[in-house]
Amino acid sequence: MKKIPFVFLLLFAPQVHAGELEKLRINRAIESGLRIVQKGAENYPNNRECFSCHHQTLPMLAMREASQAGISIDEELMQEQIHFIRDYFEDRVESVTEGKSVGGRSLTAGYLLWSFELGGVKKDQFTDAFVSYLLHHQKKEGNWDVQTNRPPSEESKIHTSYFAINYMNYYARGESIEKKVKEATEKSRSWILGSKPYSQEDFNGKLKALIALDAPAQEIKKARQDLLQRQQENGGWAQLPEMESDAYATGQTLYTLITSIGSSERDAEFVKAIKRARSYLISTQKNDGSWFVKSRSKPIQKFFDNGDPHGKDQFISISATSWATAALAKSRIINTQ
Repeated sequence: MKKIPFVFLLLFAPQVHAGELEKLRINRAIESGLRIVQKGAENYPNNRECFSCHHQTLPMLAMREASQAGISIDEELMQEQIHFIRDYFEDRVESVTEGKSVGGRSLTAGYLLWSFELGGVKKDQFTDAFVSYLLHHQKKEGNWDVQTNRPPSEESKIHTSYFAINYMNYYARGESIEKKVKEATEKSRSWILGSKPYSQEDFNGKLKALIALDAPAQEIKKARQDLLQRQQENGGWAQLPEMESDAYATGQTLYTLITSIGSSERDAEFVKAIKRARSYLISTQKNDGSWFVKSRSKPIQKFFDNGDPHGKDQFISISATSWATAALAKSRIINTQ
């Protein structure tokens, strides 16, 4: 069936409620972004054999949220990502358990367990290995560190610590490991509470970490308010205070805000901020369905072309497209009127 252009609906369907038109705009943006990230995830194994946060975990997030919003996804592709990850680490499970053999260290381990949660993977010997890995890599101060500085995703100790706290607890099994995870979680508490966010990745990570730690309500409320106050005039968020808004920071923050609060707590200010962010994302989406973000990370590996939009900026841009798509799908729970 031939699709009716959205512009046609705007011009020739005045009887359609404004809220319904907004839903159509959101759905079209989600579907367009989904095509980009699914294609990127499908093509990635043709170019690399290693696990990738930007071409596996984040596209899986977009797919999961789109599916939960009632939009059809490639379910087989979702499971192929899990098989790819398992195959890559299959012969090093014992080494991972000992705290070795994970490039990207704690952040990679956290993203990997997140991928498993997105794919519905149950607790098993494989997830045990990565929980054990994270236990090995907690710093004496209580946090988890990044291996290299590749902004924006690989620069935040706070966000990395959130991944460790949340997914160790999610996948811990057995009395001995559960006890160790509980001790590690408690050890992280004072570090998280005392942390001073700077980047948007920091601010998002702190709010999520506080929730994962079941921190005092006033601490969570303050962290959420910090996010809202950093929203820029155009409705977006920036990676750093001195930068302009972009889809990576905006998509990640919008997703974080929506998932951090229950429906009964969404006041008028909160809903307004969500709608402004959603409008920013829809207005900055490219015609091909992607979002463009300029990379500020110095490459440490030889560049390869995965066939995604935006050339040498394609890895940050597919991450941004994933976050934006996931956030728009999640934002559908907010009244569009």
